[in-house]
Amino acid sequence: MMRSERGLTILGFLFVAAVVVAAALVGFRVLPAYVEYFSVQKALQTALDDSPTGSIAEVRRAFDRKLGGSYIDSVRPQDVQVSRDGNVITVSVAWQRILHIIGNASILLEFDASASR
Repeated sequence: MMRSERGLTILGFLFVAAVVVAAALVGFRVLPAYVEYFSVQKALQTALDDSPTGSIAEVRRAFDRKLGGSYIDSVRPQDVQVSRDGNVITVSVAWQRILHIIGNASILLEFDASASR
């Protein structure tokens, strides 16, 4: 009695390898943008906590000091919006990041970070 062998063929292996490589390529390109997003989020909260009055100039100055120590390239202090609703101060910033993948294919990431006190 002859038993048929089971397993992954070479074409199946190449297909799986191509999918894994494509996912790794996208992941490695997107990961630094998300690390930057979380750095901006933390810098906004720290800048808001460090400014006692919460004025626009004071928050932007504190945010600028936080930018100097981190690898944040997409956001400038002029991009920070400060709004006040009663006793709640909200600081927010929004930006886009275009990541080139291969050839003419790119990924557009839109970020919106905010902090409140």
